[in-house]
Amino acid sequence: MQDDFRREAERMLRIAHRDLKTVQAMLEAGGFDELTWGFHLQQATEKALKAWISSLGQEYPYSHDLALLRRLIEDCAGVTSRFATLDQLSPFAAQLRYSDDPEPLHLDRIHWNQLCADLLAHVGSLLA
Repeated sequence: MQDDFRREAERMLRIAHRDLKTVQAMLEAGGFDELTWGFHLQQATEKALKAWISSLGQEYPYSHDLALLRRLIEDCAGVTSRFATLDQLSPFAAQLRYSDDPEPLHLDRIHWNQLCADLLAHVGSLLA
């Protein structure tokens, strides 16, 4: 892996960990709106996928579309199927966060936080 891509992958993974730390704190503090939590979880996932793309020596697009980012990884022979359900978080990046009265999704925050944490751990293992 080229040094520039490795540094970018490490940088994006650090930012993803910061966003994941935020969503984990939202479980403990309680009272956080689902949209706020979902936005930060989507951001952690997006940055982890971008770190994965960088780890493959590729440039990532400026996109919030998690399915698109996963497809780019798969185009480079990465296996992302374990994390495919995270694609459902894409609407939190734009559409849902600008909605003033969205219908709650009642997502299992512990489950989604863990899946995102697993993604970050996987990407971290690629950089080890």
